[in-house]
Amino acid sequence: MKTSGQNSAKKILEEGQKAAAIAALVSFLLAVIKALVGFLSGSIALISDALHSGADLVVMLASWFGLKIAQRKPDEKFPYGYYKAESLATLFISIFIIYSSFELMKHGYERLFVLSKINIPLVALSTATISVAASFFVSRYLSSVGKKINSQLLITNARERMTDVISSLVVFITILMTYYKVPYVEGFIAIVISVLILKVGLSSAKDSVFALMDVSPSRKKEEAIRKIIKNTEGVDELGELKLRKAGPFVFGEADVKVKKFANVSRAHEIADQIERKIKEKFKEVNAFTIHIEPYESQKHRVAIPIKKPKGLNSEVVEHFGRADYFLFVDINKKKINRFYSKPNPNKTRTVRAGLSTVHFLVKEKVDVLITKEMGEISFHSARDNLIDIYKTEGKTAKRVIENFLKNKLVKLTKHTRKKD
Repeated sequence: MKTSGQNSAKKILEEGQKAAAIAALVSFLLAVIKALVGFLSGSIALISDALHSGADLVVMLASWFGLKIAQRKPDEKFPYGYYKAESLATLFISIFIIYSSFELMKHGYERLFVLSKINIPLVALSTATISVAASFFVSRYLSSVGKKINSQLLITNARERMTDVISSLVVFITILMTYYKVPYVEGFIAIVISVLILKVGLSSAKDSVFALMDVSPSRKKEEAIRKIIKNTEGVDELGELKLRKAGPFVFGEADVKVKKFANVSRAHEIADQIERKIKEKFKEVNAFTIHIEPYESQKHRVAIPIKKPKGLNSEVVEHFGRADYFLFVDINKKKINRFYSKPNPNKTRTVRAGLSTVHFLVKEKVDVLITKEMGEISFHSARDNLIDIYKTEGKTAKRVIENFLKNKLVKLTKHTRKKD
């Protein structure tokens, strides 16, 4: 049974395959027309351009084949699917482009010493004009589809097709100048075009090799995903993050550390939330695996219910939900960094004062609560928000914190009373 992710991936690849088929058909027609007119007119430049279009036909057929293979469903041998077939096809295409650039450079050098005679200049010029227009629109089409489905293969072909636009334009100028007996132009321009094609081939080869070797597709994207994970509620720390590109898709995995007492359901909820946020931000992410690890943080924000704000000398009160104030103490590696107090905005509530106070503590990013009594609803709400709860030992906040740092406080594993 296909998942929605597999259906979506197949649809994307089918769209890319359709674009490759259309481009291949255009390349075939251009190659035939330019070859025919080239032989009739005697234009070496037009015949060379026809060979270039023939090379484009091979490239697009390879693209079509690569995208076709990538549509195969994952199986036991290829559990991650066949998406890298596109990257492999891109590599072969890039090698072909590099080879073609050297061949064109060689022919360009030879043409420096040859002056062709044009028999039917108007037909030859018209053919070159049609080639410019067709190559331009095909390039825009491939680029648009490639960016839409995040296909490096189509984007590579779009770049190469833009060199066809330049090449055909130069052929037009060359035919015109050859007709008027201007020497050297045809060979010189051919060499310039070959250098442009070589640059495209080398760039595409690098991208495909990096994809096949699982190099991270983008440092910028990696940093954005790190930010998403770290800002997800319930995440204590982010461990290793890995991204890799396979065809038009990106796969990722991350080690995420959460409170060690978090139950399986809560951990699964955190993982789902991270994956959803990443896929909403980056549509090209096909799958993102979260490895949840239990974690005991060295950093804490401790909340203590107090009577009046007197810093660490504040008197601790028994009531949690209806405490007048809360003292917040930031601790790092068993050392106090800072502390501050805030009034409890829920102390006068007639119902659910404890639950509302938990929400207040969550907003303050509290991960440790020290209190003597706590009702059932408040307790479970605090635990669901990954707040550790300890029982008070000491009359002042200073004494309570000292006991916490010395691990002398008892952690509450259940509520101490029914009502808040």
